Amino acid sequence: MSELSVKDVLGFDPPKFLGNYLGGRWEISTAVSGGFDVNSPANLDWSLPKVSFSYRDVDFAVEEAEKAQREWALQPLESRIAVVLRFKAELEKRREQIAKLISFEIGKPYKEAFGEAGALLAKIDVTVEHGLELIKTTSVEMPGGGKAEMHYRPIGALAVIGPFNFPVHLSNGHIIPALLVGNTIILKPSEKAPYCAQLYMEAAHAAGFPKGVISLLHGDGEVATRLIRHQGIKGVLATCSYEVGTKILRTLADQTQKIVALEMGGKNAAIVNTDVQDLDKVAGALIESSFLTTGQRCTALSRVYVIGSKLDELCHKVHLRAKELVISHPFDTDPEPFMGPLVTGASRENFLKYHSIAMSEGAEVVMRPKALETKALLTGKKLAKGFYVSPSIHKVHSWTSTSTYQTHEIFGPDLFFAPVADLDDAIAAANCTNYGLSFSYFGERKEDYIYVADRVKSGLVYFNKPTVGASGRLPFGGWGQSGNFRPAGLFAIYSSAQAQARIL
Repeated sequence: MSELSVKDVLGFDPPKFLGNYLGGRWEISTAVSGGFDVNSPANLDWSLPKVSFSYRDVDFAVEEAEKAQREWALQPLESRIAVVLRFKAELEKRREQIAKLISFEIGKPYKEAFGEAGALLAKIDVTVEHGLELIKTTSVEMPGGGKAEMHYRPIGALAVIGPFNFPVHLSNGHIIPALLVGNTIILKPSEKAPYCAQLYMEAAHAAGFPKGVISLLHGDGEVATRLIRHQGIKGVLATCSYEVGTKILRTLADQTQKIVALEMGGKNAAIVNTDVQDLDKVAGALIESSFLTTGQRCTALSRVYVIGSKLDELCHKVHLRAKELVISHPFDTDPEPFMGPLVTGASRENFLKYHSIAMSEGAEVVMRPKALETKALLTGKKLAKGFYVSPSIHKVHSWTSTSTYQTHEIFGPDLFFAPVADLDDAIAAANCTNYGLSFSYFGERKEDYIYVADRVKSGLVYFNKPTVGASGRLPFGGWGQSGNFRPAGLFAIYSSAQAQARIL
């Protein structure tokens, strides 16, 4: 059996490059500034058409967004909701294709990618039904008589900088609230996932948004810099690493009038207390937290602090489960993979580098990470060239805030266990990094969970649950280097609305 073609694996004709979507139309610029290849990290023999971009398109994109914004904002909310609901219907029609392009472009297992494509629809429902409630007009009685009202107004033309790991879901989480408030949007997607962004925008075009209300601008870091610095852009909504977020803030240091909402990385921790009864259940939660999406989640678990004598037993259970994980091509079905590849060769090199750092700092190796080859889709014979790795597990003798391995985000399937003396020592360990996005506590007493939640520095605090899988009905955001205190999730709407007091 010969290896499948791109069309075979996608189940539809491979997409053609349509260019940027600006002013309500697709256009490939003739003034090309650069381009990039699109190869699947799951099989480097598979590719989609090269993407080109132009720096000149930035000005046109912003001009169109500015022109469209006033009229869009003055439409009744019900009219904007109607267009967004048509958008939902178009996304639903394309759900399977969006999921397959996510899997193809970043290597995410198809089942997981299909869930991401479904989250686009859920975000629209949550925002319409609950998010808009947060910015409803309210009135108050003034102390000296009279009344006042609190209104929320749109900000203007906003730039959304998309990540690769959830290439449509996380961008969509900013886009939908912003559009409903009355802003216009320019999406600059990750270079690693341009085609699922293109399909997302095809759905927007089919939904009938007025021209200039929502745009797609491909490009590199220079395109992103020119876009966010443009005087016509009034706000920047970005999901990125801490390093990229810092660069965004430095780039805008002389434009403090712009709102900047950053969702950045994590070095997430869990505490396992001595009273835990079901270690198998805990081990399952740790596996899901650490290795889902091949560890390429900002909420992925990296650090486990264990109180008492159960560290070795728990670590052994996690190790046994990790060895049984199916690491395979994202489109395999028998069995379905739990982990696909890392997104690039550089990501794999970085992941493996941290194993060397851990060893140099004295960590004990429990499961050594390896670069893997995997059987090609459905053939069972030929090996696919991709960026596959096995998980990495270590033990450290004590926690410290000075260890590179223990405090730096790796963005791969890595986990370490460390002993702690008591609950206060565990809290100090959990707080020893500058990140603060997601955290899990495992124990029998809710009182202990509350004690920890009141002291741990984290935007998300779970009780006997994995660190991944937050609800869209809640705020989602990190503290410290994990964000700039503008949470997404349900609260994303606050980053695209400005309050106005009207004293009557």
